[in-house]
Amino acid sequence: MSPSTIPTKEQILSTNKEAEPLLSFFDDLSDEEKMKLWKQLSTLNLSDARQWFIDSEEQRAPASAEDLKPIPHSHHFNQSEMHQAVLDELWNKGMDAIARGEVCAIVLAGGQATRLGSSQPKGTIPLGINAAYGDSLLGIQAAKIALLQALAGERDHQDPGKIHWAVMTSPGTEEATREHVQKLAHHHGFDFNEQITIFSQDEIAAYDENGDFLLGSKSSVVAAPNGNGGLYSAISAHLPRLRAKGIKYFHVYCVDNILCKVADPHFIGFAIANEADVATKCVPKQKGELVGSVCLDKGKPRVVEYSELGEKLAQQKTSDGKFLFGAGSIANHFFTMDFMDRVCSPSSRLPYHRAHKKISYVDKNGEIVKPEKPNGIKLEQFIFDVFELSERFFIWEVARNEEFSPLKNHQSVGTDCLSTCQRDLSNVNKMWLERAGANVTASKQVYLLSLVSFNGENLQELRHREISDEAIESDHTINKFFVH
Repeated sequence: MSPSTIPTKEQILSTNKEAEPLLSFFDDLSDEEKMKLWKQLSTLNLSDARQWFIDSEEQRAPASAEDLKPIPHSHHFNQSEMHQAVLDELWNKGMDAIARGEVCAIVLAGGQATRLGSSQPKGTIPLGINAAYGDSLLGIQAAKIALLQALAGERDHQDPGKIHWAVMTSPGTEEATREHVQKLAHHHGFDFNEQITIFSQDEIAAYDENGDFLLGSKSSVVAAPNGNGGLYSAISAHLPRLRAKGIKYFHVYCVDNILCKVADPHFIGFAIANEADVATKCVPKQKGELVGSVCLDKGKPRVVEYSELGEKLAQQKTSDGKFLFGAGSIANHFFTMDFMDRVCSPSSRLPYHRAHKKISYVDKNGEIVKPEKPNGIKLEQFIFDVFELSERFFIWEVARNEEFSPLKNHQSVGTDCLSTCQRDLSNVNKMWLERAGANVTASKQVYLLSLVSFNGENLQELRHREISDEAIESDHTINKFFVH
């Protein structure tokens, strides 16, 4: 059948019998709507999706308190407790890998900003900061990559290594993300075809409580990206090409963290120095926080959700007053190429986890129903479900206020929203300035240009200088560092 030929209902069912309930209104649709629905059905793998729903009912048995242990101190390092000389050594080790072109940064950017009140991909929405070209999360990240490459090139007059940037989108975000990243690449002088890989994770159909598929409109199935664990199946086809380019190490992070240190040389250097096949960044958990805890379950590394950990273990403290299970997961990971090759094989299948959601759908009369409470199930794969396959697993603990501020919520929520991201970025920049010996008196939020400094370096010119609102606006010896 040629791509322009509209199939009949019978032709669709001959190759996709699971689609029958989704074709209830097929005869009422325009030719364009029929084509749209057929194309979507051909991508959703409905026969396997039915089995995934059945399999997902058999969730992993909850861990018992006896099975759970913190990651041992020998594999849990806290950056803030390390001597500067050691940190410098790790930084240099990470920069060496960048200079050799061995590092690929993978950004998980499959989500749309619907919770923020936008239909754009989250990585592309304007931040109102202008710290980097593009004024977006992806824009800041592209600037960090460009800066690291320049820093790598300055060391011993080496050729600047190229950091490969792999961007995981979803069918709903791919087109707009590709367009945005092409502009960023052009601005920073990246070779788009050589240095950037854009790939899409799969979508999976949503279900009602009985495991039946749902129509979102008469011509579309309710579907959503298959979770951040969809990375492994989505990137598998690209690994041979990346290996041929010389990539040995991956830094994987979520697009929504405005403080993310993309391709962080400290983190990469730490993992290389310890011969880790997997490492994960963590922040100390706060009381009542619902993020997962990185720990051992029967001796294997794993992220345990708050509900599974239970109140008693969640509140347990060590002798120095920290939470025993306090390694809070922030979706920021290191993997070697050899490990990725192992877990991304076609035979490697991550389990699906159920999430109960409110899902609008079209009923049998063709009316759209908007439920007031969860009425359906979306399945997701979790990126950390491969941790248990690691043979050398490490935690790199970092300060939350310096490295973790996600953009997840609408401004009205007041936490993990645009204003808190703006505040936290300004606070980090002020901290860097004060460490460099500057006197920050500005009353407004202060933003360094993203290309100026990756980690507080290159600010020595500002030592003993007053950083006031007026100086940022009008002093040309100062304002070249700042957004103004």
